[in-house]
Amino acid sequence: MIAKPRLLALLTLLIIGVSATGLRTLRAAVRLGNPGVKLSSIPVLDEHNKVARTNSIALPVNVPGFDGRLASITRLELDYLPPDTTYARRFYTIPSEQFAVQASAVLMGTDRTSIHRPEYCLTGQGWNIVRQTATNIQIGGTRPFTLPVQRYDLTFQGEVNGRPAVRSGVFVFWFVTEGQTTASHFERQWSLIRNLLTKQTLQRWAYISYFADCAPGQEDGTFRRIGQIAAATVPEFQLTTGATP
Repeated sequence: MIAKPRLLALLTLLIIGVSATGLRTLRAAVRLGNPGVKLSSIPVLDEHNKVARTNSIALPVNVPGFDGRLASITRLELDYLPPDTTYARRFYTIPSEQFAVQASAVLMGTDRTSIHRPEYCLTGQGWNIVRQTATNIQIGGTRPFTLPVQRYDLTFQGEVNGRPAVRSGVFVFWFVTEGQTTASHFERQWSLIRNLLTKQTLQRWAYISYFADCAPGQEDGTFRRIGQIAAATVPEFQLTTGATP
C-alpha cells in the first residue's frame, strides 16, 4: 500500500502533467484575433529620433480644428513591453488655446502582458490618483456612438523653476478589440479568458489613453477638451464602435 504522502505526490505530478498537456494542446489550437484599431506604415520613433518600429496604430495625422504632431516612445517603454507590441503616440493641440493632449495607443500581439494597468506608469512618474470615475464620451464621425471610458483625476507635486508647484491632470483610457470596447480591466481579462476557452482565440486588445495636465480646479474643463479631441480622432483609427447615442 502506497503511503499517503507518496500518493499525494504522485497525484500532484499527474495533475501537473495533465494540465501541461492541456495547455500545450490549447496553445497549439489558439489563433490570434483581429485588432479593433487600424494599423499604419507610419514608423514609431524613440526619444533619439531613431526608428523603433516600422508600423504603428493609425492615430490621425491631421484632424480639422486641431494641430497634431508625432511623439516619441521611449526606449524604456519599448524594452519593458513584449517585442511584438505595436505603439502610437501623438500630441493634439487646440490652436486658439495653449492646450495639448497626449494620445497614446498600445496594441498587444501574442503576449497579453503588453496591456497593463495605467496606475503603474502614472504613479511611477510621480502622479497621484485622487479620483476615479467611470463615464462616457460621445464619439462623432459617420457612425457616432457612446464610448465607455475611465477618467482619472491626478495631482503632481514638484518644482518648476526651482519653486514648489502643484499641477493637476486628467487621464482618460479604455480598451478595444474586434467587436468589443470596455473601460473595465476585469471585463477585458474575463473576455480574454472566455474567448481562449470557448473559441480558442486570443483576443488582440488595444489600450487607448488621452492625457492632459492643467491647473488645479480645471479638471472638468480639461476633460471636456479631451472629449472634443477624442470625438474627432477616435473615428479615424478605431474600427470597433459602441452603443449609438
